[in-house]
Amino acid sequence: MTLQERDKRALKIMAAMLAGGLIWMFWPSADASKTVAQATTATPDVLEQQLERLRAKESQIPAKLGMMKDLQGQLNIRERGLIMADTLPQAQAILAGSVRQVARQEGFDFRNMSFGQTAIYGGEYGQIVVQVTAECRIEQVVNFLADLTKRPELLATEDMRISSGNAQSKVLQFAVTISGLVPKRLVPEKRAGVL
Repeated sequence: MTLQERDKRALKIMAAMLAGGLIWMFWPSADASKTVAQATTATPDVLEQQLERLRAKESQIPAKLGMMKDLQGQLNIRERGLIMADTLPQAQAILAGSVRQVARQEGFDFRNMSFGQTAIYGGEYGQIVVQVTAECRIEQVVNFLADLTKRPELLATEDMRISSGNAQSKVLQFAVTISGLVPKRLVPEKRAGVL
């Protein structure tokens, strides 16, 4: 079998490409030469210093693990106050139920209740808001706000308005915005350009 001129040229080109590929593959890289240079310049004294630094870092591991456990415990205690639910409407219902329960304990009920805008709180949690209005006496307002802080949920008053109502019966118009914290996954993310 004889090779034609075209086949001979193809073999020469392939041989040149193979040689170039082998050279490229086995040529020492700059990283390898740096590693070799560092290994050869490390004297026993330098290696002993590195070993001492590593031992010092290793001795800090138990203390850091203990600190991490302590911080995790504190976080778990604080996160017990989150309103836990599977969906945002469930979390809002839990918040509304808690607020309504405290009001009923004080002997009044809300005339109006609406939910406000949800938001991200502190980058790690979600914040849900309920706005309520009622007619009640001033001591009921004070007791309501005090009892609200005794709830296991993380609740806070955002905005409060008290205006005079019936002077003879000492009834006031009371409006308050109350917020609670939920896991971040319950709060829908705002998309850019969407109102």
